[in-house]
Amino acid sequence: MLTVDPEPRVSRLAHALPLLLAALLAVAALGTVGSAGCDEPARYVSTARGIELVGGCLGPGDVHPVPRHPEAHDAAAERG
Repeated sequence: MLTVDPEPRVSRLAHALPLLLAALLAVAALGTVGSAGCDEPARYVSTARGIELVGGCLGPGDVHPVPRHPEAHDAAAERG
């Protein structure tokens, strides 16, 4: 009677599993990005108060400017 060694099948499955998992994660990522869209893309508009972000998924309270620390200095200005 001829017997077949199951080792090659397990080995092929062990090599294909990470590739299959990566493909499934890529499909899930594309689905997430596709369903997370906004009605209107964001854009920057110049106004009397400065440049403002208009539209998109962000609200005015979502973006905060980073304050400069008093101890921060400009190395280029020191060089002259």
